[in-house]
Amino acid sequence: MSAPLGAWAAVFPGAAALATPQESVQLGCELLGALGLAVQAAITGICAAVLFGVWLAETPRRPFVTWAMDVSKQVVGAAYGKCYNILQAEVFAKALHLASGREDQCVWYLVGITTDCLVTTFLCWGANSLARPILARRWGIDIGDYDGEVPVLPTPTARKRLSGSSVCSTESSRSCGYIELAEPLRVPDRLRTWMTQLGIWLLIITAVRLLVSLGLFLSKDWLYIFYANVFNVLRLHTSTAKTIFAVLVFPAFGDTFQIMIQDRFLKKPESESASTTPSLCPPVPSPERRPAPITL
Repeated sequence: MSAPLGAWAAVFPGAAALATPQESVQLGCELLGALGLAVQAAITGICAAVLFGVWLAETPRRPFVTWAMDVSKQVVGAAYGKCYNILQAEVFAKALHLASGREDQCVWYLVGITTDCLVTTFLCWGANSLARPILARRWGIDIGDYDGEVPVLPTPTARKRLSGSSVCSTESSRSCGYIELAEPLRVPDRLRTWMTQLGIWLLIITAVRLLVSLGLFLSKDWLYIFYANVFNVLRLHTSTAKTIFAVLVFPAFGDTFQIMIQDRFLKKPESESASTTPSLCPPVPSPERRPAPITL
């Protein structure tokens, strides 16, 4: 047993059992098996509910189409991250199987999802913050802005209330209750802007993940022993139990945290949104002030 593994054996009782494949008593799991795919579908439903709940709870609430464009970037990035983690777990398990016997895919997947929540998310936040002013200055790309907000038309009841309000003058009552845009809404332009921002986001994710994967590979022995002992401490020794915990239970909390953090920096900053939000009623012109008549 090497010196680092010996040190871990003194801390974790199960480290010695994980030192060689002949002594390993762990049962591995298959992430792409029937159970793994079913659990992936379940966590996808949980993430979708969290995304919708975050939108309902925010104040002020983004227009639905703007929110959908913001969230779709998260969804595509999350799907890409899930595939990346599964591929990384498969590669690490197979590449290290002959060398050290560390072939449990659930251990490597737990390593990947934990690193996503605690390391990758904040590195992507930092990279996005650094790229935002550069993109805006050189190419006019503002993350979260899709060439103008989508007009929000009030319900008939709201339009009736606004039309009868004293705030709206007689001259502007025909337009009161509607948002008039300086230019007509052009969906292809908005879609092109969204695809550009999505491509930038995927490039950021890829660069950060490759850097993190390099760090994981360099510290593979320490990380595998630590996370394998997480299963030992929780008494999760069967393939089914480890798959449910690594792919469903822990990600239910980790992905929720990740969604809330990413939503903050993938949407347009609130300060900018507040300054560009159109008003429902045009400003009422102030009456002209005439000089008072001079009485003798």
